[in-house]
Amino acid sequence: MVEGFPDNLGGWSVVTIFKEGWRLLSSYFRLLHPFIMAFLLPVVLLELVQMLGFAWMISHGSHPHPHPHPHHHYHHNSLQPGHFLHHHFHPDQFYHHHFHHHYSGFQGFHSSSEGSVGSEVYAPTPAPTPCPHPHPPHPHPPVMMGLAVAIVMWLLISLAMAAISKIVEYIYANGEEDPSIIKSTFKSLPEALFRQFVTFLWLLLITAVTVFVISVPFHLILRFFKHSLNVHIVIILKKVLVGIVLLVLGIVFLFAQLIAVLEPANYGLAALKKSPNLFKTKLAPALIYVLADLVVAAAFSILVQFAVFFPATGKLPFWIVCILAILVALLYLAYKVYFLLVVIVLYFSSKLKYDAEEQYLPVHSEEDNPYTPLVVPSEN
Repeated sequence: MVEGFPDNLGGWSVVTIFKEGWRLLSSYFRLLHPFIMAFLLPVVLLELVQMLGFAWMISHGSHPHPHPHPHHHYHHNSLQPGHFLHHHFHPDQFYHHHFHHHYSGFQGFHSSSEGSVGSEVYAPTPAPTPCPHPHPPHPHPPVMMGLAVAIVMWLLISLAMAAISKIVEYIYANGEEDPSIIKSTFKSLPEALFRQFVTFLWLLLITAVTVFVISVPFHLILRFFKHSLNVHIVIILKKVLVGIVLLVLGIVFLFAQLIAVLEPANYGLAALKKSPNLFKTKLAPALIYVLADLVVAAAFSILVQFAVFFPATGKLPFWIVCILAILVALLYLAYKVYFLLVVIVLYFSSKLKYDAEEQYLPVHSEEDNPYTPLVVPSEN
């Protein structure tokens, strides 16, 4: 028999929630490992291939992000908010902004400020200098490849979150530990993925509108008062504000995805509306979780940056870098699995407390459990 909801789950502290994540991983790895291998391991392998690819290019004297030609200048339309949105919603950049705060680590080091409009945009544009060589057209394959990788990453991460959250729900449902739940969970994933996709589309729309609304006032200020204001300070303020908004939306989206999976009636805009309410019920543990997640992701980014640029220094041969990269990838996989379990436990803790505060918890018998999982063990 599995244990059902732990006592006082809704009132747990952040330390207890992190301990519960470890307990689930160690006690129920047999139920979790098929989904880890099917979804999270390919994510880590994709990250590993990209990391080694960057290391190889750097060791052979090429840079993954070539700088623009020195004679290239921004045109006047760079001032427009639409141009700003274009930079913030570059396919590869958007993935990094929204998915690693809670899904990131490996690629964070190379998503630099090149995706943002710099202060030089608002400076007077000098007369163009003739360029001795024609400008090569912008390569479309890398952009399409980045978009394809971002889509695959989103699919794998969403499927992993849906599957593992359903397994945790099953563990907490006080039912028998039937291995057929694995097959049943796989069958239930398409519907869950659809609800996650609708929720994601709503997030895209809200994010685009929010970034546009934030950009317009700064655009007007810099356009009409650029001679009386410090342009660099205004640009920094805009970037900080946009960064805070993207972080908040990322946190809201994190809970919204779990709501879309585990509460079929609430997905899309409904999930995004409910997510802040759940987040507020466990505000301190949720903020500590986000901070811990960001710190660990930043640590992995530093490790990856060292691993990528080591071959260029000549201090380590490339094969040693490959071994180090594989070790980092294994640690990264453990980190992703563990933190995913922790946020799922945090969701259940928040939901129990929220339901209790809103008096949604009905009186029920053992045979009428309101938290019976949405997936039912299928017959072999």
